[in-house]
Amino acid sequence: MKRDMPEDNLPSANHETGHSLRNEPTHSEDGVDLTLIRWMLSLTPAERLQVLQQSVQSLLRLRDAKAKR
Repeated sequence: MKRDMPEDNLPSANHETGHSLRNEPTHSEDGVDLTLIRWMLSLTPAERLQVLQQSVQSLLRLRDAKAKR
């Protein structure tokens, strides 16, 4: 199952706490993108693994394409 990235799929409310996520900061004081953390935590463990596997496959394709140049 392909899940949208956080900027494509920002929920308007956190159903667990009942407060709006639109007012939450998008970055920490040291520049960490909090939307990515929230998005990853919204996934099930199986979905997180799928995201990781897709990232690895993309990196391998990039590495192979660079080697063929």
